[in-house]
Amino acid sequence: MTGFFPVGWDLTVIQQAMKDLRGGLDPYAVELARIANVDTTAHAYNFYVYPPITLKLLQVASSVPAIPGYALYWLVYAAGFACQLWAGFHSAHPGERRVLRYFLPLVMFFPGLMPNEVILSGNLAIPVYGAVFAASVWGWKKDQWLWFHIAVLAGSLFKPPFLVLLAIPLFAGKAQTVKSMAAAVAGLSLFAVQRLLWPAAFLEYMHAVQVENVVGNSAGHLWSLGFSAAGVLAAHLQAVGKAYALPAGLFLLAYDSLLFVALAFLGWHYRRGRIEPHSWMPVLWLGTLLMNPHILQYDALAATVPMFLLVLRGWKDATARWIVGAGLVGAAVAFAANHDGLEISLAMWSLLLSGLLLLRKNLSLAPTPATTPFGKPVKRSLSSP
Repeated sequence: MTGFFPVGWDLTVIQQAMKDLRGGLDPYAVELARIANVDTTAHAYNFYVYPPITLKLLQVASSVPAIPGYALYWLVYAAGFACQLWAGFHSAHPGERRVLRYFLPLVMFFPGLMPNEVILSGNLAIPVYGAVFAASVWGWKKDQWLWFHIAVLAGSLFKPPFLVLLAIPLFAGKAQTVKSMAAAVAGLSLFAVQRLLWPAAFLEYMHAVQVENVVGNSAGHLWSLGFSAAGVLAAHLQAVGKAYALPAGLFLLAYDSLLFVALAFLGWHYRRGRIEPHSWMPVLWLGTLLMNPHILQYDALAATVPMFLLVLRGWKDATARWIVGAGLVGAAVAFAANHDGLEISLAMWSLLLSGLLLLRKNLSLAPTPATTPFGKPVKRSLSSP
């Protein structure tokens, strides 16, 4: 990847924005002026590209003294990462949990082997994913998704692409279509209304996003699409001097549509008890993450435990083993060749395909539901065999 960074290197972006706000400055304008004096071709440069509403939240947070506030954030951050591991552990089959007890301390380094660059970056995505995944465990066990929707909406204030996670209750919950759509509308409305409430700040924010994408190009990848499959394609086209926006956009639309249909198909069977919850959740988590148009290392980190579980499961099946092996070998080659982001995409997609294949195979072995999606036995009529 791009080398090693100091602890909290991404958190410093938020700290600098809070410092600018306390000084009565505009964080967007300050960063855009600062970047003019930085050699962005030599290394990646990060600056504040969160929506204007977050500046209001930072003004409140800046009232907390620096040292206690810093310590509190890292406590929340550590709890968020622990929640990611906890949720992954609870999505495993009982036999797999025995393996996870030994490998969970190491699985955090899979697939990117980037403990300093990602795990200790301080990026907000890590505690948000922890809250979302923990709430989704509560959701599929209790069929109560309120906290999940709150966690996604809160995260989308900083990162609007988090709204794609609303597909999880859609495919794992009971009668969640209206609620998920309402949450999506609320999230999109919260983003759109900022154009009306703070027009000048919103335009500066959009300009900052555009500049960040240019900086990402010079650093070796397209920031707007990150390490998604569409981003890998766009980066290749951009590297050879070809137009990339339309092909990458169409590619994203195509595979997102296919993935949505595949998850909807399996989710329909899951809700009828033909797929066991522990078999479904790692596949659903990984599939939903891959629908995100803006995948970065933090998103891959959130998928570490589901991906590890899919490696264990795929290795037991003759066909899936080839898919898993080919994907991991390709990811290792891409990593060794320093194809930034390609190894992440190959690993995630190969394991998702193997997981989808295994679920489809298991459907043919479960013609009659044995359990409901939440683990209760199906009541059979007297005429049932």
